[in-house]
Amino acid sequence: MTEGQKNEDYVVGIDEAGRGPVIGPMVYGIAGIPVSKQHLLKTAGANDSKQLTDADRRNIFEKLKKIEGFYYAFVSVDAIQISEEMQAINRTSLNQIAFNAARTLLENCPYKIQHAYIDLISPAEQYRNFIQQSPRLVDLKMTIEAKADANYPVTGAASIVAKVTRDNAIKPEWGSGYPSDPHTKTYIGSASDPIFGFKERNVRFSWSTCQKIMEEKCKKCEWQVQRDADGISQHQQNSGLFQKMGFKQLVPKK
Repeated sequence: MTEGQKNEDYVVGIDEAGRGPVIGPMVYGIAGIPVSKQHLLKTAGANDSKQLTDADRRNIFEKLKKIEGFYYAFVSVDAIQISEEMQAINRTSLNQIAFNAARTLLENCPYKIQHAYIDLISPAEQYRNFIQQSPRLVDLKMTIEAKADANYPVTGAASIVAKVTRDNAIKPEWGSGYPSDPHTKTYIGSASDPIFGFKERNVRFSWSTCQKIMEEKCKKCEWQVQRDADGISQHQQNSGLFQKMGFKQLVPKK
């Protein structure tokens, strides 16, 4: 970071890749550039990554990185972390996981942010309020809207950061990672274990696609949750493991 960049206002964009797939991480990307240079993003071809080929995304990413003052970073949430958080005793929704990733990126941006353009996760007001709970971001000006990646080049740049980063983490034999992909279905079927469910960190075992496979192929087991005087499970770690295996939880009646 140069002295000049420290004093310049930045616009930033935030977008994600891999929210829906059954395989691989969900990646949140942030892209930023000095306000005076934001026109260079459009010149480089920054746009909604879904509208670009893989080759185009990678080519544009390289162009973006050559722009003086261009900033990018990402948060990658792996598949097993997503499923573990969503199936924990105190569950975290996928939206909340996404909110956490976006706020982390904004909090750690080393530049003064004039405005942030963020691709929508509903509800927008809840998203905005969560971000502004951070002392550093309480006065942050934000635009949170659908198709921000197509409407604002800086958000398009962020979508490219997220998509290229996620694609780099996906192996060819996994397919695209989406449940509708035949290659992905084949891989998931072969990756399942009758005792351990899905042992690899690349599979979101809480997704319905995996749940169906575990119902069909995994051994059935029932266990009883024991709770202390405060109602807290004494076997939370085991419960999480058993859920991963596809076992059924029996909760004592009060």
